[in-house]
Amino acid sequence: MNKLGLLEKTALKWGLITFLGLGAYFLLMKALGLTHVIELRVLNAVIMFTGLWFSIKDYRRNDSGFDYFSGLGVGLLTAFIASTTFTVFGILYLEVINPSFMTELKQSEPLGFYLNPYLATFQIFIEGTASGFSISYAIMQFLKKPMLSEVKALKKQG
Repeated sequence: MNKLGLLEKTALKWGLITFLGLGAYFLLMKALGLTHVIELRVLNAVIMFTGLWFSIKDYRRNDSGFDYFSGLGVGLLTAFIASTTFTVFGILYLEVINPSFMTELKQSEPLGFYLNPYLATFQIFIEGTASGFSISYAIMQFLKKPMLSEVKALKKQG
C-alpha cells in the first residue's frame, strides 16, 4: 500500500472510532441529563486526544518513512473525519431523532433565537477540527523527539 493510501486508511479507521467515542459520550450525557453542563465538554477533547494519539501511533508503526508532516497530516485527517461524522450525527439527532433537544438549545442559549440544527452542528465541526489541529500539533511535538535522537545516532555512525 502506498504512503497516501495508508494515511487515508489509518485516518478513516481512527476517525470513525473517535466519532463513536464522541457519539457514545454525547448519548450518555443526554441519558444522564447532563448535556447542559458545559464543563463536561472538556471530555470531548480527551476523546479526541485519545483517537488522534492512537491514529498517529498506528500510522507511525506501519509507515517506514514516517515523518513529522505525515504524522501531522494523519492527525488532521482523523480529526476532520471524526468532526464531520459527528456533525452529520448532530444534524440527524437534532432534526430526526430528537427535535425537542433543538428547542431546549434555543431556549437555554443566549443567542438561541438564531440557532438551527446546521448552525449548532457547524460550531461542533469548527470546534472539533480546530481542537484536532491543536492536539495533532501537540502530539507531533512529543513524538518528534525520538526521531531526532535517531538522526543523531545515525550521524554518529556516519
